This record gives sequence, C-alpha cells and structure tokens, in this order.
Amino acid sequence: MNRHKATVKIADTVLYFYEGAFTLWRQRMAGICEEARKKGWRIQPVNVDTMSSNAKSVLDFWKPVGVIVDGGTLNRGGFAADSYADIPAVFCDSDRMASGRETYSLRHDSESTARIAAKELLSLNSESLGFVSFHTPRDWSDARRKVVEMVASEENVPFHAFDSVAACEGADIGVFLRRLADFLLSLQRPAGVLAANDEMAAHVLSAAESAGIVVPDELAVVGIDDDELICENTQPTLTSIAPDFERSGRLAVDLLARCIADGRKSPAVLFYGASPLVRRRSTRIDAARDPRISRALELIRRGLCTGVTVKDVIAEMGMKPRSAEAKFKEVCGHSIKDEIMSVRLARAKRLLSDTDLPVSIICERCGYTDERSLRYLFAKETGLSPADWRAHAVR
Repeated sequence: MNRHKATVKIADTVLYFYEGAFTLWRQRMAGICEEARKKGWRIQPVNVDTMSSNAKSVLDFWKPVGVIVDGGTLNRGGFAADSYADIPAVFCDSDRMASGRETYSLRHDSESTARIAAKELLSLNSESLGFVSFHTPRDWSDARRKVVEMVASEENVPFHAFDSVAACEGADIGVFLRRLADFLLSLQRPAGVLAANDEMAAHVLSAAESAGIVVPDELAVVGIDDDELICENTQPTLTSIAPDFERSGRLAVDLLARCIADGRKSPAVLFYGASPLVRRRSTRIDAARDPRISRALELIRRGLCTGVTVKDVIAEMGMKPRSAEAKFKEVCGHSIKDEIMSVRLARAKRLLSDTDLPVSIICERCGYTDERSLRYLFAKETGLSPADWRAHAVR
C-alpha cells in the first residue's frame, strides 16, 4: 500500500496582533485584508487577550513574513515591542516607540480629530468647553485635551478639563460619576464637552442625567470612535467622530510592504485622519426640542440602506404632510428631501473614498434606486462622475 505525504503550499502570512477590548479592531482588519489581497498575503488575526503563550511562540508557529501590531497589545506580558525585533513589523497607535529603536509606525492624527469635534461644539454656541480624559493615562487622550484647550483659547471661551485618572483613584463607579457630575455642574452653560472616547462620553451622559443637566440644550456632548454599540445605546444617542480605522489598515499593509522591501532600513511614521463626524441627538439642540424632528433625523440616518423616502419620514413624524414639511424646514433650515439627499450623498462619498466597492453596490448601500440616479446627483453636486471623484479622492 503506497502512502504519500501531502504537499501543502502555504501563502505568505502576515500576523495582525490586536486586543479584543478594542472593539473597532474589525474595521482596521477590514482595511488590512482588503489591501493584503492585492499583495497575495494571508492575514492571520491574533487576539492577545486569549493567548496563554507569548509573541515568540506565535511567531515560531506561523513563521510570518511580517506583523502588524496594535499599540494596546504592547503592554501585555510577552508581547512587548522588543518581541518583534527580528521581523518586519508595523506598530499602530502605540503610546510610545519601540524601546531603543526607530520603527515603522502608524498613528492617528488625534489633534485634527479633536479640532473637528471642538469646532462642532463651538458651532452650537457653547459658552464653555470641557474635556473628559480617559480613565488610564494615554498619550492620545492628552493630545486631544491639549487641542480642545487650544481651540478654546483661540475662540476666547473658558476651558476646563476633568482628570478621570485622578477621579478613579479610590473610587467605585458611583463615586466616579458623582465627581464627574460635579465637574459638569461647574461648567458655564450651555457647555460643550468632548470626551476622550465614546466610553468616557457615555459616562458624561450618565453623569449629566444624574445631575439634572439637559442634553443637548444645556450640555452638548461629542465622543471619539463612533462605536455604534455605544453611540446608538446611550440616552440620548451620542454624536461621535471616528478615526478612519479602515484606511489605517490599508496604510499599515503598504507600510509593511515598504518595510519588507527595504530590509527595515528606512523607518517611517505615517498619520491617518478621521471619518466624517456622525451627528446624533447629543448635539442636535433644535431637533431635541421637538421629538418629531429627532425621530425624523434618526430614521433618515438609519434607513438609508432601505431607501427611506420623504413619505416614510412624514409617517414617522406623525403629522400631516404639509405641516411636517413646514416644521422640518423651520428647525433644520431645509426640506426633508434635501436632508435625505445630503446624508445619502455623504455616505456615497465615504464609500467611494474609503473602499473599492463597485458603484452598483454603493448605490444599494446608500438607498439609490439605480446607478443613473447616483451619477446624475453626483455630477450635479460635484461636477464629476462617481468614478472620477473616487480617482481624485485622497485615500
């Protein structure tokens, strides 16, 4: 009886080390996989939260051509930056550079993201600005605080910061929220508060409710990350701006390819920006005063993929058509149809610039009935076809 050993051909493998607590890692993973396919690489995700071993044993098992490492994993035992000294590596959003050596690094431009959020809060006529830091020391949290303080100084608006690290010392959640509520009560209102991320923004909303502060009339709140699991389940729903994690994944692959090609001789740092700010009820002051408008805006934002119509929105408002149109225009400054078209076009632009999806699929995801509708409206708005706009978009 003849027995033959199987011959297994293994594609070049790249490991992506991430921490499971970072809920948006999937977005970066999507960008990594999209770009890696073009290079013929196989991506293997490694959740360090579930690993009983260390980076060396993982590398010995998979024998990858390179690794992409989320910065949050570097604090885990056995997964420090030096663990990757002998292999091409790209570090994403690490609080510090790998010890003693230059690295290929990818960093979120926290300053520009925080500036967009702070400007949004000031546009709501906030009489003071506040910042709530992350509950453990983080470089990105400090960077965001400094930007909000700078914007407040430029606009001659009072600024106050809440030190969550200090507030957590010797405290349980009840004590922490009382301290946060006292901080919010001390702000000159109407106030605008940017939290270091969505997790901290959710705490701000809880503390505001316990203190009897009306959101968004007295306090407008913005988070960072646009984590829908958080933003869609706070009361009220949370306005947020997300780092463009998907694009960061694509950049990480390109940077790793450069690292491999030049033999790790030319370390570099690249920066990536933010996705568009997503407005929800925590900053919609006029809309929040009329629950019918709030419901209409939420339906438009959530229902684009199903092709929400003006008729659907009017039904959600529970008013006669003419009255609904008049009330919507009074509060928002434009018609229901204009709002639908604006949100739909913004989503189409985002998908065109951030993905390689065919225009036909983008039409479906944005609620357009056919490609002709998208092409006509896109040309009317931008003077370009969707394909030409994509070619000119910065990716």
